[in-house]
Amino acid sequence: MIRNEARADAILDAVVRLNIETGRPVSSGLVSRYLRRAYSAATVRSVMKKLEEDGYLEQPHTSAGRRPTDRGFRRFVDAMLAGWPLARWDLPRPLAREVEEGLIRYAGSHAMVRALAGLLSRLTANISIILGPSWEQVRCLRVELYPKEVRRLLMVLVLENAMVRTTLADPGDDIARQTIEEAGRLLSERITGRTVAEVRDGVLATFRPGVTAASRCASRLANQGRDLFLDFELGELELDGVTNVLGEPEFGEPGTLRNLVRFLESPRTIREALMILDRHAHGNLGVWIGGENPVGELHEFTIVSHRFPLAGREGILAVLGPRRMPYQRALTGIHALRDGLHSLSTREVPA
Repeated sequence: MIRNEARADAILDAVVRLNIETGRPVSSGLVSRYLRRAYSAATVRSVMKKLEEDGYLEQPHTSAGRRPTDRGFRRFVDAMLAGWPLARWDLPRPLAREVEEGLIRYAGSHAMVRALAGLLSRLTANISIILGPSWEQVRCLRVELYPKEVRRLLMVLVLENAMVRTTLADPGDDIARQTIEEAGRLLSERITGRTVAEVRDGVLATFRPGVTAASRCASRLANQGRDLFLDFELGELELDGVTNVLGEPEFGEPGTLRNLVRFLESPRTIREALMILDRHAHGNLGVWIGGENPVGELHEFTIVSHRFPLAGREGILAVLGPRRMPYQRALTGIHALRDGLHSLSTREVPA
C-alpha cells in the first residue's frame, strides 16, 4: 500500500462507491469531484496508478478509468465491517415496517421461508437465497448401547429436541458389558455437541481403533452406525429477486448470465454451495468476492451469507449479486432480517 494510507483509503473508497453506483470504470476527475476536490485530479491519478500496481484497481483498457479488483473490494468491505454498525445503511422506515409486519404475519407458518426470501430481496435489491433449517443441524447428545441377541447391539442416537434414531450393530468378539459401556462412552465423547452433519462428514470417518478392547469396539460401531446420520430432512430452499440484477451491465456478457442460470437452476448445487460457504465463514457471517469464492460457478459474483435462527434451529440467509453489489445495503438487510428473527424467537408468548 502507498505511504499516505488515509489518502489512499479515501480514494479507493471513492472508486469502489462510484463503481458500485455507475457500473463503469471511474476516472480521476470524477473521484476528485466526489471528494469535493480535497485532492487534485493529478494527485488522484497518481494514487490510482499506485493502487493499480498494488493490485487494488485495474484498468480495462488504456483510455478507460479504473475499477476495483477483488482485492480492492475486499479492502473496502473489511474497512466497512471494522466500523460496523456506524457504517450501516439507513433502512427506510416503510421498509423496516414491512419487515417487522412480514415476520409477525408469517411467524410459525409453513410460508415463513418463502416470506424471508421476498423480504431479503426487497431489503438488498439483489438475489436472495434462503436455506431453511435442516434436521442435519440438530446437535447430538449421546450414544446409548443395549445388548440384544448374540453379537448384536441396539445403537441409540439421542439428539436434541427429543429426537431418537436406532440401528442394530455387531460389536465384534468381545461383548463384555464393561467393554460395551466404555465403547458407548468413547462414542458419546466424540459426538456430543456436534451437529448431525459434522458427525457424518468427519467425526465418524476419523475414529480410529486404539489399543484397548473398548476403543476397537467403538471404532467398529462408529463405522456401522453411519446409517444413523443419513437421510435427514433437508432444509427448505427459496430464492427471490433474480430480476433485481439482470439489468446490471455484468449480465450483458453471455458467459456471466449462463453461469448464474446454471447455478440457480439446480437446488442441489445451491444447497451444497451454501453449506460449503458456511463452513468457510468466520463466525456466522461470510463475504466472498469474485475469485475468493470456493464455489467455481460463483467466481464472477459476490455472495454474502449469515446464519439465522428459526424454530430452535439455524438456517442460512444469503445475498447473491455482482462483485460490485451495494455492500452496505446487503449487509444491513441481512442484519435487519436476522435481528428481526432473533427478536421474534425471544418474544414472550402471552399467557
